Amino acid sequence: MNQKIMGRHKESIRMGKGTLAIILINLAFFIALNIVPNLKENLLLNHEISMTLEKPWTLITVFLSHEAFIHLAFNMGLFFFFGSNLEKVADTKTLVIVYLLAGLVGSLTSLFTRLIVQRAGFIAGASAAVFGIVSTFSTLRPNTIILGSKAKVWTWVLIIFTVILAVLNPETLDSAVAHVMGAFAGIICGYWLKNKENKNNKLARMVEGYDR
Repeated sequence: MNQKIMGRHKESIRMGKGTLAIILINLAFFIALNIVPNLKENLLLNHEISMTLEKPWTLITVFLSHEAFIHLAFNMGLFFFFGSNLEKVADTKTLVIVYLLAGLVGSLTSLFTRLIVQRAGFIAGASAAVFGIVSTFSTLRPNTIILGSKAKVWTWVLIIFTVILAVLNPETLDSAVAHVMGAFAGIICGYWLKNKENKNNKLARMVEGYDR
């Protein structure tokens, strides 16, 4: 009995190849940023739009990069649980597309909010992309229990906590807005995937009815 329970538990958190690849890329970028001098200028997103136009690839590499280990650990920890589950109910291609789409939404949002929050320096982190993964899975499977809470609860806790931090520290407004927009991009992806899943299930039931 215990072996069966452990087997189901291991199966529920099995890491797919897409989840593993994204985690390893983030880890590799983290190591590189902390070893190679001046690399952040070519990987991180600059608050100056003119600098971003000179290095447009930073719109993507920014959400594969972390400068602080605690930031990396938090994002990749969340991504491990939600990414592996999303990859299991959808597929690897869907996981990668959602990660890239939510991350890109976060990057573009950061550039626009800099018009409100005047701040110099670089942006780093995969939070917008990870929030997108969390909210996509939460929309698809809202009542799935992950780390002791329903998936949908995780989405709203992350959004509310981000908003509270922005209120307490207005200097983080650009990052907060980017994270929330990444989450909303994930919610949209989740509803699109759920609608597609419902249509496929309906078609399967129709085919099954004809076969009978």
